[in-house]
Order: sequence, then C-alpha cells, then structure tokens
Amino acid sequence: MPAIIFVFLLIALTGLSFVAEVAGIDASEHWRFIVLADWHSAEKYTQLRHSPDSIQDAVSQDINNIKMLKKNYGGELILLPGDVCWGIWHSELFINDYDPNLRPEQSVLEAGHYCYTGMIDSFKRGGYDKLLMAVGDHELGDNPWPRDSLVANLQPKFRQVFSEAFNFNPDNGKFLYDYKVGLADPRPLGTRYENTSYAYKYKNALFVTLDVFEFDGPDKKLNDSGEAVTGAVRGKHLKWLDKLLEEAGKDPLIKHVFVQGHLPVFYPVRMVMTSGLSMDNGVDSEFWKILRKHKVDVYFAGEVHANTATKDSESDLVHLVSRGNHFDNFLTVDVFDNKIGITCYNHIGQEPADGKYEVSGHLVIDKSGSKTTFMDEGELAFIDTSKPVCYFNFEKDYSLEDRQLIVLKRNAHPKRYEIDIGGVKCFRSFENLGVFGKQYDAIYNDVKIVNGINGKAGRFISGSRMAIWALGPHYDKHALSYSLWFKTSSVDNQVLINSASSFQRFLRKFFNLNLNNGEPQVMAAKDKSLTAEGVKLNDGKWHHIAVSMPYDGCKLSQVQIYADGDILKTRLSGEDEVLSFPRYVQLHIGCMGFSHDEFDILGLKPFIEEMDEIGIWAVSLTAGKIADLVKRGPTVENFLKPYIIRKERCKYEKDQEN
Repeated sequence: MPAIIFVFLLIALTGLSFVAEVAGIDASEHWRFIVLADWHSAEKYTQLRHSPDSIQDAVSQDINNIKMLKKNYGGELILLPGDVCWGIWHSELFINDYDPNLRPEQSVLEAGHYCYTGMIDSFKRGGYDKLLMAVGDHELGDNPWPRDSLVANLQPKFRQVFSEAFNFNPDNGKFLYDYKVGLADPRPLGTRYENTSYAYKYKNALFVTLDVFEFDGPDKKLNDSGEAVTGAVRGKHLKWLDKLLEEAGKDPLIKHVFVQGHLPVFYPVRMVMTSGLSMDNGVDSEFWKILRKHKVDVYFAGEVHANTATKDSESDLVHLVSRGNHFDNFLTVDVFDNKIGITCYNHIGQEPADGKYEVSGHLVIDKSGSKTTFMDEGELAFIDTSKPVCYFNFEKDYSLEDRQLIVLKRNAHPKRYEIDIGGVKCFRSFENLGVFGKQYDAIYNDVKIVNGINGKAGRFISGSRMAIWALGPHYDKHALSYSLWFKTSSVDNQVLINSASSFQRFLRKFFNLNLNNGEPQVMAAKDKSLTAEGVKLNDGKWHHIAVSMPYDGCKLSQVQIYADGDILKTRLSGEDEVLSFPRYVQLHIGCMGFSHDEFDILGLKPFIEEMDEIGIWAVSLTAGKIADLVKRGPTVENFLKPYIIRKERCKYEKDQEN
C-alpha cells in the first residue's frame, strides 16, 4: 500500500496527526479542517440577554460536544456553510417572547448579537478559535423574502449583525480577512457583500467564503417567485470572484482552492426536511463557470440537510453538499500538498459527546499525477444520474431500528422506531438500491413480500403504506421518469406513484402515475391529466409501465407513456402546462402517503395486487433504455457497490490487500 494512502486511512479513522510521522512522513505535510453545514444549534444563545441561567445546561452540552470533536477528530479550523440558527428575530411571535418593547430592527441586532457571540464563545471554549462562516438563509431571516416585506427591508440589519460577530475583530473593529491575494482584494469592496464574502489564505490552501444571497433592495424582484432575495453571485460580486481566483492561480504556494456558499448548485441532491433552495441557473450559471474556469477543487454547500457529492462533468471541480445538524454529521478534510482526503462521519449514539460516530463516506482527490483522479464511496460516492436515484426490488427489508434514517433520531418511539404514514404506524423499510442510498429507503406497512417478475415483489392491499421520508428528486422544471412492473385486476383509478408533499395543500404541481381502469395516466393537478389510449393493463398479468419527461420544463402533453416497451398514444384532459414541481416533494408508492386530506378529492384509490422493480429517475428515460428494462429486466446488482463502507475502511486498503 502506498505510504500516503496508509497515512490518510489512519488519519481518517483516528484523527491523530502523529501517524504521519509513524509512516515516515513529516507531519507538517498534512493538516485538517472540519466542515459543519447547517449546525442549527445556536438559537439558544439568544437567551443570554434575558435568562442565561436557563440555558447553561444546553451551553455546557455544546461545549462538551465541541471538545469531543476537537479531541477525537482535531481540525485547525471549521468551515460552516450557513444556517447555524433559526434567525426569525424580526417576527412578531419572536419579539413578543423576547422583548415586546423592541422594534424589529432592534430585535434582529440584539438577538443576533447574543446568538452569534455566544456560539463563537462556546466553540472557542471547546477548542476552535477559527470559524469561517458563510451566510445562510436563516442568517437572513429565513425564506421566503417577498418584495417590500419586513424581512426584505431588514436584510442590511441581518448582514450587519452577522458580519460584526464573525468577520470583525471585537477589540479593534477591523475586518479579520483583509490581506490581498496577489493583486486582488480579499473581499468585494463597494458591494453589499463586502463584509460577508471574503478570501482567507491558510497554509497551502485558499478559502473563499461567499454570501450567495443576491439582494438589490427590498423593492426589487430577483426571481420568478417575486422575491427580493435569490441565490446568485453576479455583477461586481462575480467580477471580484473572477479576479480573486485568477490571482490565486498565479500563487505557487496555493495548492488547493476551497469555496463555500450555503446553496447547492447541482441537481439532483439528497434532501431532508428542507425548503430546498438552490443557486439560480445551476451549473449553467456564470458563477459555476467561473469556479470551473479557475480550477477550484471543492465547492462546499449546505441547505438541504443531507450529504451529496457530485463531480462536474467538464472539470475536476467537486460539488459537496453536507449535513451538520446538531453535530449528527460532519466532514473532516485532510489536506496534503497534492491530495485532499474527505471523510463523512454519522452519529449513531445518544448524544454527540459520547463520540459514537461511524464513517459513512470517503472521497480522495489525488492531484499527484498528470491527471486528477478520484476515489469515492459511501455517502460521498459521486451521483451517477444514468442510474435511478431510487430503486426497490423488494429483496431486502429492515426494521427501522437496524437501518436508521436521519429523521428517526428525533422521532423515535421510546421502545421502537416508527413513522406514521397516512395514519398507519410503520416499523420497517425496503432497501433503496438507487444512488440516493438508504436515506431514501421506502418505509412500509402491510406490504407482503411474494414471488415477482424478477425475484421478489410487493403485494399491496387497501391498507398498505409505502413511502419515502426524504425529499425529491422532484425539483422545479427538471426532468423525471418512473418505471415499474405491476399486475392487477382492479377497475378503480389506482395510484401507482404519488408525488404530493406533506407541506403541499394545493392540488397542483405534482407528478402522479395512476392506473385508471387499466389505462396508464399521468396527473399534474386535480383537473389536468394525460391518459394513454389503446391499452388495458388490468388483466391480472405482469406489465411494465414507464413515464418520462423528455426534457427539462416540458409540457404535460409532451410526457411520454410506455407500456411493455411501446410508446402509447395519449389524450390530454384540462389545460396544458409546463411541468414544474415544489422543492419539498415526498414520494408514495401505491398510496397517498404523507399527503394532506385535500388530496382525497382526487378520487384515487390505493393500489391492489403486486408491484416490482420500482424505479425513480432524475433524468429523462429514452425509448432504448425503457426497452432494455423490459427486455433484459433490471440490472441492479451494481447499483450499491460504490455506496458501501465496510469496516470503516477506504476501498484503497481493500484493493491493496487483494
């Protein structure tokens, strides 16, 4: 095994820098930082103004957790890609409880001051005195930000209190990160972001922290939703970034460039309990093109409360979204001159201070050769959209206690883990073989495992429940596809896949696949559907059905419906529309799942009989791909291989042993 790989493995598993010396490598060649996105635990510190004694236990717990992190995992600094608090300090509800005598702008400044300075003090007492923090939506009052609203008018106050705490020296009032990078200013002077976006050179790396929330005044509409704030880096802000990265590329001492911003750029990403904000125009944005052009190594983001690694298709740039909520997840980043090793840790104990974490992903970026190479596995395996994000073949199921989802840590029954789906308590889940992994397992009850079209299948009755707690992949106008095998004799209008969200009460903007008396049907609203003609698939025999949006932002009438590999003629009911989805959709199989009661008006019935090989795709499926699924059957045996972590060891080690 190469020495440098062995060193990384030991460091990733032990957090001890002395192993470099044991392996015969100067310890100074390696250093580490921690990434803690969406910490969401600082809100308590607002109470330091009125009732500090009431939160001392919670503060002590934070300090103990931080001390554990420092002792077990080290790290010379911490990157925080936004959202450490709730931040609704302008709201009437918060002010009435906090201090009814304060005006909203006073409340924002005072609550923010205590929140941030209290948090910073705890991290310092725990062992970390360098926090590089990016603005998140909660630091700006939380979305949405309607034009001329109170929260829109208070944007300067939110930025003021944030930057004063994190980016200015409290003793002399000077900006902390004010050293030029070559000829480039370290921050975008003369813009609204001059105190919240900045560059910081540390050892052999450049850190660029970005305020990615564009704001041009409370009365300016910046996106299709009519908001005064949107996810973008444009204008003078972008020109500064371009110049900064250009100058960084000329510095031979800067071996790596890390950029952090709160919002994801890529689609799809895993999402859990989030409003799912993202950067406008995604990978087609000028912002992303600038990062790509200047060979940035990693863009770190948060927001969606889950881990997703994606490699840019046109460069070696890695897009890494992670989760840090209440210390239940974090990343360590080990930096060498020509390698970057990233490890994802997931908490499996009762309290973070107990130190019970498991390795859930590895990513190594190796720049030592003529071409950059990557090792990726577990939750940090690169997303491959040529494969389904979710795939259920009913071969394996688990108790929720044995294969836990993130949400269960806080919603656990005292004796066993459970989730309520449509009034039914569910205790087990079917394994997701798609690239989104176990967080997208399908929780179920009363689905019997029987022999199916390809191995096992699921037999459904009227009381069956099967649903995915995590969100997506439905997202704005991005293309989606469904595929599955089924057999039924029912004449009802049955739901096969329902995409309504538990947040969603309006009866539109969903993407349902139904079987209406044997006819496949796609429904996008209560009065808008596309129904296939010329087939009746409720003959009690196995059939394959697939639906595909042919491209992003297609109309309902353009959706393609296939039965047993053949494309079908369709008829449109209701007004045609461009398909676009909320960013917080949950999927339900054969039932209405987490949907609100308003969806009862659709008149859909639960699916009866059997389903198998259910696939959810975050891309359009071609006719050839669908024909292949029908002809050869699913090939899922390799779906999960890169996503498995065995004995907390990087697969480099396993390969060397073999």
